[in-house]
Amino acid sequence: MKPTLVRSVRLGAIALLIAGMLAYARRIPWTPAVATMRHASPGLLVLALCFHFVALTGKAGIWWTFLEPLGGPRFRTVGRGTLMGAMLNSLFVGSSGEAGRVLLMSRLTGISSASVLATVVLERAVDLCGFLTMLAAAAFLFPVARTLALGATSAVVVVIAIAMTLRAMSHHGSADGAGPGAPISFVRRIRSYIQRVFQSTRAIASKRRLATAIALTLVDWCSELASYSIVARAAHFPLGVSGSLLALLAVNVGFLVRVTPGNVGVFELVYATVAHSLGLPTDVAIGVALMLHLVQDVPTALLGLTLGARFFAPQQAGAHRGRGHSAVLPPLIAIPTSTAPHAEPARGAFP
Repeated sequence: MKPTLVRSVRLGAIALLIAGMLAYARRIPWTPAVATMRHASPGLLVLALCFHFVALTGKAGIWWTFLEPLGGPRFRTVGRGTLMGAMLNSLFVGSSGEAGRVLLMSRLTGISSASVLATVVLERAVDLCGFLTMLAAAAFLFPVARTLALGATSAVVVVIAIAMTLRAMSHHGSADGAGPGAPISFVRRIRSYIQRVFQSTRAIASKRRLATAIALTLVDWCSELASYSIVARAAHFPLGVSGSLLALLAVNVGFLVRVTPGNVGVFELVYATVAHSLGLPTDVAIGVALMLHLVQDVPTALLGLTLGARFFAPQQAGAHRGRGHSAVLPPLIAIPTSTAPHAEPARGAFP
């Protein structure tokens, strides 16, 4: 694709995004929303932020659990990578944070990107298990909205279909191999990469690691529920724990793909719809949803940007120092068979 066309598409996407944000901002009832945020309790908002970071720590623990058999890095590095992934999800559309985490961890540790991607896939699958567990808990409190049940069922069907497809490709991959010296097509490379991801997934996903990850994902979801509930209490919004649970589930139905940066607009719409269905004022609910964005996404984005600068500045400096050496990327490898831990870069390589 020509550079001018790429630049034009990029500028058009940015202009469309800005226009959408301006249209969204014009539809917000700013007077009641600002009044709600002005009368909120600062202490409770700080407590809600603490619970949000506990949830991020749980996510980092899940990822670290799956990275451990690969000879992965220390938990501190995994936690910073998790924070940067959350930052990317807050600033960009789609699952940008997941792709960023794979590239970052593969670059920092030298582990195969296919193996790192396998750990992210496992983490998202465990996250889905946590979502379904919270959904089952909500069913005991009140009838769950039909859209929630439909979204959960669709997510399970998608995960099962992907797993069955990858398993079939793994079993039949050897029969489709090319002969020695035969050119490798792009489709065959993609299939080979997916097979390596699936093989890594099967090797990593032991019963002990899955049990640990499921326990940590419950910590993650319960901490997010506490953060939602505390923000509502800080704003004197009588949503309650059960209402916060329904709002948490509703806004995370589309947790696989974000249609706007940080789900801005979609998040407020869904949260206000849930509050309205419980008989609460929509205008105040939008103010509470905006506070949730300010409490959770803004500090996360700032910390992620700070850590991103510290991560990549030394890497760029190292690249300049090693420019005379080979610039070939490390080959994609399977899970290391050696039990020796993966040696991290020296402390000066990244913070």
